[in-house]
Parts: sequence; C-alpha cells; structure tokens
Amino acid sequence: MTGLSRCRILIVEDEILLSMALEGMLREEGCEQFAFAATVEDALGKVAEWRPDVVILDLNLQGQKSFPVADALEDHDIAFVIVSGHSRAIVPERHQQRPFIGKPFGRDEVVPLVQQLIKRSVRPLY
Repeated sequence: MTGLSRCRILIVEDEILLSMALEGMLREEGCEQFAFAATVEDALGKVAEWRPDVVILDLNLQGQKSFPVADALEDHDIAFVIVSGHSRAIVPERHQQRPFIGKPFGRDEVVPLVQQLIKRSVRPLY
C-alpha cells in the first residue's frame, strides 16, 4: 500500500468526468479520502474547513480563474498541482514554480506527481 491511503486529496475541477478520472487514478493507488469542488467559492471553503493534504487545482472553474484558491493554498502551506488546458504563461508569478500538468493528461503524469507532493508535505498525514 502506498502512502496515499491516509492522504486527503481535494480535486478542484468543474468537469465531472475529469474529477471522476482523477479520483479513479488515485483510488487505484490506495487513496480513500476525497473532497471535490467545482467553483472558486466551494474550493476556498473546502481548503479552510477540510484542510486537504494535496490539491489538484484546475485554473478555469466555470469561466472564473482559480487564482484566489492557489493563493489560499500557498498561504496555508498546502501542496498543490495546477492542471489546465491553458499554457503555464497565464499562471501568476507567485505560482510559476508550482507543478503544472497540461490537459489532456494521463495517469503516468498525475500519480507520480501526487506521490511526490505527499512525500514533501510538511504537515503530518492523518
């Protein structure tokens, strides 16, 4: 069993099929605890209340950029990866060094990156 079994992952994605695909990829690796958000407001609430260990963050949520969510994640020292169909160039300077996966993506890109983020996490996993 990998270290994902106790990890809490927040998937911030407004396309339900992509959310389900991400969940499936990570469940296969042993992850059992997920939360989902499809809007900036919902994501900000989940970050504050649920305190995920790792977040997969889409940059465009129902036509709104998720930059406030990225700011909150950084402010709370929560590891995250940005996923987007846009180029990395639209990412604000503050988050340019964050891991970035372009859409479309595959399991071989997502799973190893999430595993790396968990290993580097400064917060203990519950």
